[in-house]
Amino acid sequence: MKLRYAILLLGLGLMIGATPGRGYAQTPAAEVMEPEAAGPEETDLEGLEPAPAEPETSEPEAAEPGLSAIGAYNLGVERYNSGDYTAALEAFDLAIEKDSSLANAYLYRGLIYSEQGDYDRALIDLNQALSLDPGNANALFARGSVYYRQGESSQAQTDFNAALELNPDAVEAYLYRGLIDSEQGRNDLAIEDFSTAIELTPDNPTAYVLRGFALERENNYTAAVADFSKAIELNGDLPRAYMGRGVSYYHLGLFDAALSDLNEAVNRDPELARAYLNRSHVYFRQGRPSRALEDLDRALALNPELAEAYMSRGTVRASQGNLGGAQQDFAQVLQLNPDSAMAYKQKGDALLQAGDATAAIADYTEALFLDPAYAEAFKARGDARLSTGDVFGAIDDYSQALAAQPSYLEAYSARGSAYLQVNQPQDAYQDLTQAIVSASNSADPRLFYNRGVVRARLGDDAGARRDFEQAAQLFLQQGEAAGYRQTLTQMSQL
Repeated sequence: MKLRYAILLLGLGLMIGATPGRGYAQTPAAEVMEPEAAGPEETDLEGLEPAPAEPETSEPEAAEPGLSAIGAYNLGVERYNSGDYTAALEAFDLAIEKDSSLANAYLYRGLIYSEQGDYDRALIDLNQALSLDPGNANALFARGSVYYRQGESSQAQTDFNAALELNPDAVEAYLYRGLIDSEQGRNDLAIEDFSTAIELTPDNPTAYVLRGFALERENNYTAAVADFSKAIELNGDLPRAYMGRGVSYYHLGLFDAALSDLNEAVNRDPELARAYLNRSHVYFRQGRPSRALEDLDRALALNPELAEAYMSRGTVRASQGNLGGAQQDFAQVLQLNPDSAMAYKQKGDALLQAGDATAAIADYTEALFLDPAYAEAFKARGDARLSTGDVFGAIDDYSQALAAQPSYLEAYSARGSAYLQVNQPQDAYQDLTQAIVSASNSADPRLFYNRGVVRARLGDDAGARRDFEQAAQLFLQQGEAAGYRQTLTQMSQL
């Protein structure tokens, strides 16, 4: 089952930044389906803002209309640092009214608007700050963070690049730029930026967490575990770090360790929907579907928009024979994400299992329209066509599955069996042999049984007997009495 989680730094509870002043600082305020790391598109770096320059003087004055521009500015800084944004806005308004050339007053006011989610007004002020002071690295970083939140990654990256040229030690700019690289699939560059951030601030847990996520996207789970562990060492109250490490442990096959970390994530943040989602995958892998369903229900109660949880619950329900419930879950995924080829494929599987091959074929076709290289969907549609008697249509689908995935063992096996049905024994022999050779340790007795039938038709009685003997032995080992008896019957006819 797919393991995913959002990177929500605000929820991580991490402090990101350097000493306030000329640098940057955080203001007060981120089939059974195979495991998969968090998608970078889910990343949210809320709470990362630069601290503007120090006040121009060190003596703040009372909030009176007679204050000088510098006095009002300093008072605004003091109120800003105390978290009183309403009073800070009043002071910065007064400072700008008295002296419209104070670039940092616009910067601070832009930061407040950004904190309040008023990005349009924030950009107006930040653009004005940069118009007055084009080399203001803090303003460039602040504007980049606003662009990032608005989904304008290209403009954000331009600002972060410019900020780093002015201040190569701007840790948060490296973090943001790394996230943008992740979104564009450039995980190697993202890891490079996160590593630079770690070099600059070795005790910054956020940088380790973000690099851990990027390493997971590169399937480097051992290194990801090391980064998540370091983050936890630096700050033990990081639910998403425990969740990330649990995901990596899952990929490494360490299910007990994965369960322990995911339990810790849930204990530290009982509202963390993705921790329940991820823990359900461990339970399912451990053969505990009821516990998996409990976690998936909890995840969906916390976040009804969590499409992956519907997908996973549908998979578990289908495995338990609750095909109607599975179809409902996959349909819900498609409501949330109409372009999910996997949801169409999984829904088709449930329909086929329920005996509705025609509806299943329609869903597999939708999946292939969305993803023309979806080998498993071609294989599944071939199975559905075969069940309706369309053997040649099935053979065509199996062939397309193999074109998309040349090492697809099950597709060779299925096509070989289909060739056998239409009396093309030479083609069947080649496919079944390929399947057997590709899986030299295969314990599927049907492969040997079918090849034995093919060899018998080709007149190779000795080869057929060897295959039937192998099939009979495997059927017996697996307790499949019907298959064993059928194989003996075939041997008796040689």
